[in-house]
Amino acid sequence: MESNDISLSLPSKVLEPIKQELTRIIKSVFKSMMDREALPYWMKKQEAQIYMNVSDKTLDKFIVDGLRVSVVDGVQRISKKSADKYYEDHEL
Repeated sequence: MESNDISLSLPSKVLEPIKQELTRIIKSVFKSMMDREALPYWMKKQEAQIYMNVSDKTLDKFIVDGLRVSVVDGVQRISKKSADKYYEDHEL
């Protein structure tokens, strides 16, 4: 049976900065995930930009391209469902 295990020993002066950077990255990713999940279901355009991880110009292009926006009494909102569906519809 073939083994794909790799063993690597690094000195602590090399390993410690790697651990610190990985910890920083993981914390950043989890914070981004928590921030995204904390957004309301019906989002303002600025919140939708955060949720979809795009700029305001890109969000405007998505809207022109078919991203659904609900308008009630002049108030625009984008649902998380619409944002997710837009991305799903554009998967290759």
